[in-house]
Amino acid sequence: MTEAQKFYIKTFGCQMNVADSERMAALLAERGMLPTESVEDAQVIIINGCTVREKAVHKAVSALGGYQALKSKGAGAPVIGIGGCVGQLDQGKLFKRAPYLDFVFGTDTIDNLPEIIHRVQSGERHVVYADFDKSMDYSTETKVYARRAQAFVNIMKGCDKYCTYCIVPFTRGREKSRTIDEVVNDVARLVAMGVREVTLLGQNVNSFGKGNPNVKGREPRELHNRIGKVGPKEGEENFPQLLRAIDADPRCEALQRIRFTSSHPLDFSDELIECYAPPERGGVARLAAYLHLPVQSGSDAVLQKMGRHHAIEGYFAQMERLRELSPDVGLSTDLIVGFPTETDADFEATLALLDRVRFDNIFAFAYSPRPGTRAAKLRDDVPEDVKNARLNRALKHQLAIAQERYASRVGKVMEILVEGEAKNQNMAAEVGPRVWTGRTSCNRVVNFVSASPRDFTGKFVETRITGATSLSLQGELVLGEEAQ
Repeated sequence: MTEAQKFYIKTFGCQMNVADSERMAALLAERGMLPTESVEDAQVIIINGCTVREKAVHKAVSALGGYQALKSKGAGAPVIGIGGCVGQLDQGKLFKRAPYLDFVFGTDTIDNLPEIIHRVQSGERHVVYADFDKSMDYSTETKVYARRAQAFVNIMKGCDKYCTYCIVPFTRGREKSRTIDEVVNDVARLVAMGVREVTLLGQNVNSFGKGNPNVKGREPRELHNRIGKVGPKEGEENFPQLLRAIDADPRCEALQRIRFTSSHPLDFSDELIECYAPPERGGVARLAAYLHLPVQSGSDAVLQKMGRHHAIEGYFAQMERLRELSPDVGLSTDLIVGFPTETDADFEATLALLDRVRFDNIFAFAYSPRPGTRAAKLRDDVPEDVKNARLNRALKHQLAIAQERYASRVGKVMEILVEGEAKNQNMAAEVGPRVWTGRTSCNRVVNFVSASPRDFTGKFVETRITGATSLSLQGELVLGEEAQ
């Protein structure tokens, strides 16, 4: 018998890319291939790249260059491919930058990966699979490589917002959604496999359902938004319907948490905010008390140039209503500093945003123009040193807020889903105990020490919070958990 081939996947970018890599691994495993953590042992090397920011593209291309030497193995040389948004956007141009590259594939052709690899290993060179699926129907089944308590579930793809700085609509295509029934069946199948937390994925999950008839008359039939009426129309499926359908399905009874990402304020409806209410007040019982809602800037002038189509006061109103219904909700956002024409006053408005909303975490970046976007036509007039200074100020400002937010949890008992052993084992006082890490419903990281031989991975446990930093919490297992 011939030895099974091994594959190595390097992933850059968002949770969508992570989910795509999981799908790639599952598809290759179905063909009898095995994963390896050593790129030198792989017969197939895949880079799943991101194009949202210039730095991410550089990372993917740099990784590609690092694998060039492996091609000198002769008959034992691996085949090398690059996919994701980098593959979708650059396609055949990548062969000019890296002639040793064997294949390129896009975001809509992941399921063709086994065929692509077969073609390359049969002698074809410079194979490109990067066509968009032109149909408006979107149907798939979630594939997971290994049994675990958490799973990503793609519910839609594409984005129709066309923010001036964003390349995603050009790498992921137009919005199209799966049906509610298909997603619920998919989640129920995962729950039967042992999954206890799902993260519903899409470039803009809040606009889920556009174009899908609400044939079962699910509620709410119409969405409202204080910023402006957008998203699915009356008579179409929508995201709050999906959350309530999963929550109500008896096959999903063992499911404990539903998360989702990512969102856009324009489609963040009043009805979705109401899903965060306590169950006794009509909320969705399994919905995690966490929201990532990108705002990008605290300045109305900058938001307008970004094509965000809403004023900052509307965002504030959404956050205030959310906190009324769910006071302990964890909040995070995305920010871009140094966008073309951003003044000192515009940047100060972003710092004021941080003070007013008091996020638990932010993902902040200095602006870099993406070729093909409308913003790339604007003069990039904020000097790099100013961009970096503003970025550092924003991150430092947020750290102080996060430290206060995290410290407020000390003394509380919080349930976490354990993700595994922590990389940093410094909390363990001696050789025997191990440090475990997990997340609360509000997405706060909690580390705890246990001397138990029990493997806590994938388990929900109660922890009493004993300490805090600006990035995580420390806790101890409540009485009884240690012996289980």
